[in-house]
Amino acid sequence: MDEFERKQKRVSLSLGFDRISQLPQHIIHYILFLMPTKDAARTSALSKSWFEAWKSLPKFCFEFKGLLINGGDLHKSVDEILLPLQHHKAIIPRFKLSVTLCHDKYTSRIDNWLELANRNHVQSLDLDIRSMDNVKGYALPQTTFGVESLTVLSLKGKNFKLDRNYFSYNMKPICLRELSLDRVDVDSLTIRKILKCCPLLEALTITFCTKVERVELVNVPKLKMAKVYGVQKLRIEAPNLEKLNCRGYMKKLTSGSIACNNVKEIDIASFYLTKKLIREFDSKFPLLETLHLGIFFDRKEFKFSSHRLKSLSMSSTTENLTTVEIDCENLTSFKYFGSSAPSSFSINSSCLNNVENRFHVLRDHVDTFWFLTLGQYLGKFKAQHQTLQLWFDSSTTISFTSEELSKDQLPPLSSLENLVIEMLPTMQDYTAILDGLLCICHPTLLSTFPDFTGEKFTKFLCQTLVNREEEPKCCGESDMKCWRHYLISGALPTGQIYIKKNILLEWSL
Repeated sequence: MDEFERKQKRVSLSLGFDRISQLPQHIIHYILFLMPTKDAARTSALSKSWFEAWKSLPKFCFEFKGLLINGGDLHKSVDEILLPLQHHKAIIPRFKLSVTLCHDKYTSRIDNWLELANRNHVQSLDLDIRSMDNVKGYALPQTTFGVESLTVLSLKGKNFKLDRNYFSYNMKPICLRELSLDRVDVDSLTIRKILKCCPLLEALTITFCTKVERVELVNVPKLKMAKVYGVQKLRIEAPNLEKLNCRGYMKKLTSGSIACNNVKEIDIASFYLTKKLIREFDSKFPLLETLHLGIFFDRKEFKFSSHRLKSLSMSSTTENLTTVEIDCENLTSFKYFGSSAPSSFSINSSCLNNVENRFHVLRDHVDTFWFLTLGQYLGKFKAQHQTLQLWFDSSTTISFTSEELSKDQLPPLSSLENLVIEMLPTMQDYTAILDGLLCICHPTLLSTFPDFTGEKFTKFLCQTLVNREEEPKCCGESDMKCWRHYLISGALPTGQIYIKKNILLEWSL
């Protein structure tokens, strides 16, 4: 080394030359391994060498599933796979564990696996841990909530416990963006504490946690999606919430319970919706575009109005709902699921394009008047795409007599795109069900499921619709002609799916 080089070296040292960045990458990786995850991540800003070293850390996604049982091999294989994490730094984008605990001694094993994941910049943690009846259960380590890299946490399982003592109102914020709790042993107070510590939370799911009777979504400024099932009381004040999905236990949901004026999609069922809340939907949720309402209560009439709503679906388990009035000028899609069609129905929309009706008929007897009411209901829709699905209870008897009807009583024929008969009781003669339905609608496609409707009904349809008489003589000289006189052709399309039988129909009227 000449005199000039020695002087340059002394100058570099006097100026604080970054010699540590010149270390080999495997040495830098070892240094990162010894550092806390947060500090290790910060080293990427020191220099290009440190940035490249951080970026070149190995990335592993892990997924394990099985029984933790005496004599089993699962715990051994997991230990072996995770062994490199004990000696080398890595980044874990996703760690998923789905196991059943058959003995308490394996809880410490799970703790060790989670500790390794937490030390290696785990970003998404998905735990489904169930316990046999003789096992106390599993409690999530408190340190898990302090992992700063963790943004997605999903917990599920019988006897999976979250201790309320883990959380305090004064603890530092948690970086979670998504949290899901499914059938977890947690109470309402713990939920409240968790939400207090998660100011960045954007998506929350709480489903069937039996000790959670009340959920309050307040002070959650970033929350965009909430799914809450199995609670008795619900209070929401979430200014940025866009999607709400909730199922309750027949408790009252009032106008003051929900304040989220930016919500675009709502799905509510098993709550008693007060008339005031339904009346104020348009003003409370001015951006609402998609709405599903499960009307599981004893209400005779339902009136709803919205100027922005585009998609509306309703479900009702009671036949007491006899009057439905819908006034939604921009509605494009409507779905109704129930046990019978409302006897009085009106819908006002100039944009309606898709209609789907599905009825699970529970009554003992279906007669001519039932078909007439269904036809009048279907005639209210003026949409290009209409589907009707029917499921008859196995004990239901069906009769239809066209002689009971006059021309004035017949409703306008409904042009269905698809008529689907999903389930039928076993009968000696299926003429009544076919006559009743084809008297009120002329579908382009008629579909059945032989496994549920029976092969006998399928053969009857093929014989009646496909191999029909060219000039039917059933109606004689009567002015009222049955559907057989308007059917041009019936055909079985090629490529039929075994579980579903389709018949294409062409009509003259």
